[in-house]
This record gives sequence, C-alpha cells and structure tokens, in this order.
Amino acid sequence: MPPSLDNVEEYLASVEEYFYASLSAVTHSLPDVHEAVNQLWVDISRYGPGMPAFPEVRIPTLGDFQVPPQPPPPPPSTWSWIDQSSGWIGRNPWKSGGLIVGVVGAGLMVGYRDSLTKTTHRLYTTKTQRSNERRQIVVVLGGDTPYGLPLILELEKKGYIVIASVSTPEAVDELESKCKGYVKAHVLDPFEPATVPVFLRSLSATLSRKFPIKASGDPFASPSSHPYIHSIISLLTLSASVPAINAPLEHISLQHTYLPYLNATQITPLQVIQALLPHLRTGSARSRDKGKKSIIVCLPATDARVGLPFASVKAMSAAGTLRGVEVLRREISIAALTDQSESMQNIRVVVVDVGSFNIDASFSTTTPEVIHTAMLDWSASEKMTYGPAFAGIVHDGRPSMSTWKRLQSVFKNGYNYGLPRKPTDISVFVDNLVGVVSGGRFGPSIVGLGLGLGRIRNWIRGERFSVGAGASTYRVASHLPSLLLDGLLNLPHILISIRNRLLPVQPFRQPPVNLPPPVTTIVRREKPTPAQTQAQEETKEETPSPSSSEVETSSDADVESNNGDLAESSWVSLNKSAHSEA
Repeated sequence: MPPSLDNVEEYLASVEEYFYASLSAVTHSLPDVHEAVNQLWVDISRYGPGMPAFPEVRIPTLGDFQVPPQPPPPPPSTWSWIDQSSGWIGRNPWKSGGLIVGVVGAGLMVGYRDSLTKTTHRLYTTKTQRSNERRQIVVVLGGDTPYGLPLILELEKKGYIVIASVSTPEAVDELESKCKGYVKAHVLDPFEPATVPVFLRSLSATLSRKFPIKASGDPFASPSSHPYIHSIISLLTLSASVPAINAPLEHISLQHTYLPYLNATQITPLQVIQALLPHLRTGSARSRDKGKKSIIVCLPATDARVGLPFASVKAMSAAGTLRGVEVLRREISIAALTDQSESMQNIRVVVVDVGSFNIDASFSTTTPEVIHTAMLDWSASEKMTYGPAFAGIVHDGRPSMSTWKRLQSVFKNGYNYGLPRKPTDISVFVDNLVGVVSGGRFGPSIVGLGLGLGRIRNWIRGERFSVGAGASTYRVASHLPSLLLDGLLNLPHILISIRNRLLPVQPFRQPPVNLPPPVTTIVRREKPTPAQTQAQEETKEETPSPSSSEVETSSDADVESNNGDLAESSWVSLNKSAHSEA
C-alpha cells in the first residue's frame, strides 16, 4: 500500500526534528568562531615576526599664486565678401543649394520666355477652337413665349446650339437677330397640327448644317461631326392664348375652348417629343460622354399640383400632360433595364412645376377688365350662381409695393388689403433648367468653385421639382388630404359669407376704376297711329293663344338660351360720382 500524504508529512517532520537535535548536541562543545579568530590574531602579533617599517611620505602644500589676466580681444576679421559667402555656404549647405536652384530656374524661365509664350498661345488657341465646335443641340418648344428668350440666350452663352419653335414667321427673324448665330428658329403654330410635319422637316435639315448660321458648310464633313440633339425643353405646355378659359366648367365650351387649348398645350408638344425620341435614342458613343440627355416638360404649378376653381381648362390639360410624361419616364426606365443596346439608359425625363416669375406684363395673368368682360357671355343663372365667387377669387394683379408705400396707401381710397405675391426673378428659372440640361456642370458654386454641387442638387431633386414663387407652397398643399385642402381653399369665401350674413345690406364688388361707367339707354316710344293700332288688334285676333301644356313645358334653359335675357341690366354701378352726374 503506497504511503499517503499525511504519512509523508509526518516523516519529514521527524527528520527535521532529528537533524535539529543532532546539531544542538554538537554545537555546544565547539568554540565560538569570533573568539577563535581573535585569539589567532593575538598569538600571531605576540609570537610572530614583526611588521616592516613603511617610509614616511610627505605631501607638499600649495604656495601662494596669482591669477593671470584675460587675453586681449581678437582683432576684427578682415575677410572679404567672398570669404563670408563661402563660409555661410559651408555652414548652411541646404539653404545655399535651394537658392542656387531657384536662381538657375528663374534664369532658364527668362531665357526661354519667348518659346514658352508661343507654346502657351498655341495650346490656348487650340483649346478655344475645340470649345467653339458646338455639337449639342437643345430644342426649345415655345421660343417666343416670355420664358423662351432668356433661356435661349443663356443656353447659347453656355455653348449649346438652340433650335427654337415660334408661332409666326415674323418671330423667326426677331429671335435670330437677338442671338449670336447659334440659334435657329422654325415656325410651329401649336393651334395648327398641320405645321408639326413642316417643323420636323426643317429641324432635320438643320441637324446637317454647320453653325454659326452664317458660316460656310463643309461638304466633306463626316456624319460624326454633325450636331446631335441633346435635350428637349417644352415651354408650350405652360399656357396658350385661348380666350375665355377662366370660367366655370358648366359654361366652358369643350369644343371651341378646351380642344384648342388641349391641342396647343398637350397634343402638339407630345407629337414633337414622339418624333424626336429616336434622335435621342440613336446617338453616337461620343455623345454619351457629354452626360445624360434630357426631356424637360414645364407645367404650371397651380394647375399641375392643385387645380384652382374656374381654371378647369388649364388643370385638365396640365393633369393629362403630367400623367403622360410620367408614363413616358417609366417606359424609358423599364426599357433601359431590358434593352441590351443600352440606348435608353442615357435619357432622363424631368417635370418642372413653374410658379410666378417677373416676366413681361403683356404675358401676365388675365386683367380684371378682361375677366369682368368674360362674364358678359354667361347666362343669367350662371351670373347669379357663380358671379360672386368668381368676382371674389379674382386678383387685381397689382405690383408689389414697398412697406412705406403700402403704409401711405392705407390712408388713400381704394386701398387693397391683399398682399400680392412677389414674383421670382426669371434668372432663377433659367439657371435651374440649364443645370438640368448640362447634368449639373453649370450649377451653384462657392467662391467660383462648383465642387459638384449641381450634380448633388439634381440627384436630390429627382425627376420632378418646383421653381418660382408659390410653386413650393402648392407642392406641399398637394400632399394634404382633400378635406383639409378644400377647407383651406374655401376659407376666404367662408369668411366672406359670414360677413355678408351679418351685414344688413348685401355688399357687391365694385368694378375697376378705369372701366367706363354703364350707360343707360332710354328708348322713347312714339305714339302709334290709328292705322297701326287697328292692324295690331287684327293680328292678336288671328294669332291663337298658347295652350296650358305648352306654357308648362317652358323651362329655364329655354329662357337662358334666348338672346333677349336681362343679363345686360343685371349690373348696377355703385359709384357715387356717376349717380351725382346722372
């Protein structure tokens, strides 16, 4: 049986006790070590040989001494500038080497200045010639609209060739005379569909000519050097000059008012875009390096986003155009994913919601005089039903005033308490469209540096953005629920109706000051002769009286269709001066 751990410990303890007991028994009989060594040293000193005598050594002491005077200063150095320069070069080898290299480089630059100037001028001239070779064409539909001329001038300034459409032949020379030779105008009347094929043939012929317009052509030029269509901008979709479009839907003639407007703002621009899509799709490989091609459709923000009362013609056309453009964008996106030729991946479709801009006054919204005159064609029941609401929604279109002038006008008669919207400068509209056409190359900059801000802005905006005064407001309003949006639009009329109910007399809207006062025509009837009286009595006896059924079947529509209704006498002038003069 092997020993356990306790047995081993007991064994070691017994060995230790035995060793200690043995050592204690021996050490008490041994002498002390210190005493034995001392006794040995005493015996040797007493009985041993003596120590030899060492000689006496004396160390001499220091005597008195004097501190020697300081040496005289060294004489001034008589080195020359050559010695000083060589010494500085030796002490600063890196600085001297850099100075020598700079002096040699400056000397070489001065010596070869003429040849360097010639080389730089040749390179600059070559770059200028290359930059003047414009090949990108931007087609602007509606070059004679108020938005067209500033946009065309800016595109030409940025290095694009512009082919614009105008509605009359007279506008061709007028537009081309304001440009520098890189703008070609062709006639396209949006109200005449027959002019679309003519415009497309003229545009195809323009693609094979050389720009500027007055430059001579090159019959041996290769097709790859011909310009190509880079972008299409539709300004015709904004508006069209069709009379009596601001009216209730009940009064609008769909055949004589809506169809011409629809043809001018939707059908004609889409026909041109359909015909030019193959040109955008079949571009050369070099054109893909210039950025994405674009189709830009401009729509009025109020009609495309919300749709205001008495503007059904504009709203229906803008909504249809917007839906068609969105479908086109989705078709191009799907084709770009499935097309193996990758020809559709380079096309971008953008919708721009246009707000209010400080354009020419002749192209501004309908004036109050025209609006009041448009109501003359309404029937009596339409005037009675829609007249107050139509008059309440009309704005006088007064220009925005400063704070001081607005304060002064408070104390004048006829002050308008409405605050007109301040229109945005037209340059903002132009810069945004040029940024889309160029793919962000001509975008916002910081201290003259683009830093890619234009491309970032285009990426954030996406395929639809708003520009102009009021456009962002209507964009936000379009996302509200219908109940809340209708309540906000009806709020002014609700307040007016509450006010009218509290007043003892129903108020009426005064017509504009510059309208002529109404003229009351007094017809004086002459006393009939006895012969005329006898003839009238015979006619009454011969004419049969209408039956009761015929009288009951007469309706309000028959009365409104008559030309002799009392619409002309339904307006009453409340001007005190006119009554006093009468």
